[in-house]
Amino acid sequence: MWMNHDYQIEVCLRSEAIFSSGEKERNLVQSKVLADRHGFVYFHAKSLKGQLKRQAFWILEQYRNIGIEHAKSFFASIVVLFGINEEEINNFFPRELTLDDPAFQQTYCHQQPGILRLGHLELDERIRNHFIALQAEDEDEEYYRITPHDLIEAQTHIRTGIQVKDGTALDGMLTTYHTVKQGLAFYSSLTLEPQTYESKNQIILNQQDMAGHLANLQRIVSSFRRIGAGIHRGRGEASARLLVNGEEANFCKGVGKEGEQYANV
Repeated sequence: MWMNHDYQIEVCLRSEAIFSSGEKERNLVQSKVLADRHGFVYFHAKSLKGQLKRQAFWILEQYRNIGIEHAKSFFASIVVLFGINEEEINNFFPRELTLDDPAFQQTYCHQQPGILRLGHLELDERIRNHFIALQAEDEDEEYYRITPHDLIEAQTHIRTGIQVKDGTALDGMLTTYHTVKQGLAFYSSLTLEPQTYESKNQIILNQQDMAGHLANLQRIVSSFRRIGAGIHRGRGEASARLLVNGEEANFCKGVGKEGEQYANV
């Protein structure tokens, strides 16, 4: 069964990226990295899901250029996996595209939740557990060998940004911020919860349906090339894989080539 597996998304940073917490750190940076109490940086699950969904809509546009049937199949996967709202339907797949298919509209073209649940994008659990155990020992000894601040420093750089107008730096426009270092790999746990979708639509997601949706999820993840705090600032280069039981998924053949086709976002 497709549910009886351990799913993860792996994201490797190919350049520095900003995982912003929206907070300042006194006497250090004006934009602090998002980190837990142990000092491990992470990317919030809600932000990750939003950026993956944005990537999915970009791919949907490419399918619309190929043909409406390809687009319908992919749109169905977006709805089932991520959910959909009225604004997204109007912006990315308006109902007039499928007037000849009332069954499709009844099933997919209305606001509904998706089955995909993501965890925060974090460093490998074994690495985190090792340093958490060290910190617990240090707490007992009342002497810290590696503090949360030390861990943040090991995972980040401090960068400076200057806003320039007409070749001149604007007064008061000097900012400092954390960037997460290139080369780090992060993992997000992924679970599928079909109960809400099935009860809402009175439809059972069978094996064949889920095989198609999971293949499209792999296409979305494999084509994911940018991650970070914002669209215009802080989005670093990345590569991503969908893992099943610790191994790269193989729900669709040739996904690597297709991922390269959909990389330019």
